[in-house]
Amino acid sequence: MVPFYWWLREIILRLFLRGERRNFMRDRLHDFWVSRQVKKYQPQILIGSEKSCKNSFLLVKKYKGICILDLAQIHVYDLKIIRHKYSFLNKEWGSIFLFDKIQKVKLIEYELADIILVISLKMKVSLLKAGISSSKILSIYLGFDPQLFYRKIQYPVPDNHSLKLIFVGNLSEAKGVLFLLKLMERLIDFPISLTLIGSNARSFSGKTNLPNIFFGGIKDQSSVGDYLQKADVFVFPSYLDSWGMAVVEAMACGLPVIVSEEVGASECIDDKVGFILPLIENEWINVLLTLLYKPALTKKMGIQAAINVSSFTWENYESGVIKSLEKVINVT
Repeated sequence: MVPFYWWLREIILRLFLRGERRNFMRDRLHDFWVSRQVKKYQPQILIGSEKSCKNSFLLVKKYKGICILDLAQIHVYDLKIIRHKYSFLNKEWGSIFLFDKIQKVKLIEYELADIILVISLKMKVSLLKAGISSSKILSIYLGFDPQLFYRKIQYPVPDNHSLKLIFVGNLSEAKGVLFLLKLMERLIDFPISLTLIGSNARSFSGKTNLPNIFFGGIKDQSSVGDYLQKADVFVFPSYLDSWGMAVVEAMACGLPVIVSEEVGASECIDDKVGFILPLIENEWINVLLTLLYKPALTKKMGIQAAINVSSFTWENYESGVIKSLEKVINVT
């Protein structure tokens, strides 16, 4: 049961803070709470999430414990470059002052960590480029639940030229939702539809009245699996994604995938299962029209996509984490 004061804290945060400021304060409060538990129990090994474990790690290092940082994003230096490249990200990532505060926290966490867990080659390269030793970096791919995400049976037939696209994730500019809306406006005269599943739908539903776009809202994992089963192609034009779990879930359901070059899970994609494209509208439109008029190719790629990620289950993920950490801890 979640303690009452946690609910009270969340209500206060939602009343007075927004966006990244709220997330940062939530992380700092979490770190404060964990620090108290560290003082009480003195764990020999502590696994902490980025932005929320600086003070906890400092305490663990005092008695020479092991600190493992579970990293969700690329190195902050690369984040800073992307922030300047795409100015609209400033709305989602907060002010420069806030970003600098977050950067300082992350840099300390990188330094204190004995091991940094990353979920893609993209993240590993980013850390290495920033001067972090490869001996500190441990790569482990995220998984999917095969009970909820499994290969579909029905695929487009040759005499039915229509294409049902689907996007799953937080609906934001950073995830490329506005990019998708622009694509669908240009594709209005073609039998191509788009379903958007995820939070923040209200922010974008008012920006379009196109009949080929459907906002499904927030869905549980089981419902997401059902939506993927009914779709033909998964699209994910994110401007920054260290992994993109929904990409693998879509592939497990037997969908070809189209992602941007900034998606970490693109390392699971080759020309037999999908497309990795720059964020250029014409290139995406050409690929979508190719799949529209070649349903046999859509089916072939979807079947191969499910095969490619068949080993990416949570069971295998858990086993990999345990084995990898056992080796690290024994060496340390």
